[in-house]
Amino acid sequence: MRLLIATTNPAKFAEARDVLEQSGFECVGLKDFPGVKPIAETGDTFEENAILKVKGYFAQTLRHGSGQAGTPCIADDGGLEVDYLGGKPGVHSHRWLGHEASDKELAGAVLVGLQGVPLEKRTARLGGTIAFWDGKNLLLRETWIHGYIAESILSEITPGFPYRSIFIIPQFGKPYSGLTHEEHEQVNFRRKNLYALKDEIAKILSVK
Repeated sequence: MRLLIATTNPAKFAEARDVLEQSGFECVGLKDFPGVKPIAETGDTFEENAILKVKGYFAQTLRHGSGQAGTPCIADDGGLEVDYLGGKPGVHSHRWLGHEASDKELAGAVLVGLQGVPLEKRTARLGGTIAFWDGKNLLLRETWIHGYIAESILSEITPGFPYRSIFIIPQFGKPYSGLTHEEHEQVNFRRKNLYALKDEIAKILSVK
């Protein structure tokens, strides 16, 4: 069951592959399709962007190979929504500063926006939507984790995940980046989305 994990983020690719290969999927990445161009994320919601990406990348796989069918594809879009900031960074979580900012700049901008704001008003949620598309079947799943924003960067920033070092998860009383493997498994919204869809994806691909 060949499946394209459509992301340019190595950490996200590794997370998805870790879940899906356990279920027998042959996972491939965008690097396996030379010439594939990035999909513009012009949607107003995470769901819209996930659909744009999954359909856009699937369509480009149709132009590769010798007349073979397109490669079934998954793509996701997610980010951080801070209540006090009106939902920002939101759907533009990696571009909300108007340029391709570094992970440290992104986390720092959130902290600056909340400077002096009391704890009870620092509420936020981290999550997003995953989409699957095989040219016919569209599957969607959305999951969110609720917490609050710390007053400073609490640990080394994991490359590709700028907000995990400032996002506190109340049930554990520590930042997302400081979770143990077992704790991480309980709250990782990408993994939850993947686990929720993988059996349905397998059913669809197994009849092809």
